[in-house]
Amino acid sequence: MKKLKQILNPRHLALVFAVLLSGCASIVSNDTQDLKVQLMCGNRSIWASCTAENSQGKWYFEAPGVVTVKNDLRKLSLSCKPQAMNGFTVYAPALPSWGLAGNVLAGGVVGAAVDLFNNTALKYPENIDITSPSCK
Repeated sequence: MKKLKQILNPRHLALVFAVLLSGCASIVSNDTQDLKVQLMCGNRSIWASCTAENSQGKWYFEAPGVVTVKNDLRKLSLSCKPQAMNGFTVYAPALPSWGLAGNVLAGGVVGAAVDLFNNTALKYPENIDITSPSCK
């Protein structure tokens, strides 16, 4: 009976839950994500040939469209070339994900570090609307 009380000790239970919750974003998130990219000229969407690039790779796509990228701790470079316009580059920041926030709130500092290492802690904005500089 004494052993059972030791196992059910609130401190031990808190430790068990912290271990189970650590790495939450790594468990519930992939290291890739889909981004919907749209290029705007005024209030209308225009077509462009684009590349997305970070330290994890380079992806070619057409906007408007969806591109699947690998997450990274650094910003994502988006270079586009609309028809009959000059090409340009914009950057999307890597922002903390909800999984990382959950780890920090639950006290999972180790899990948060694992999420950062596995590139699941930070995400890019899911919808990226870019106004072409040639349209201003």
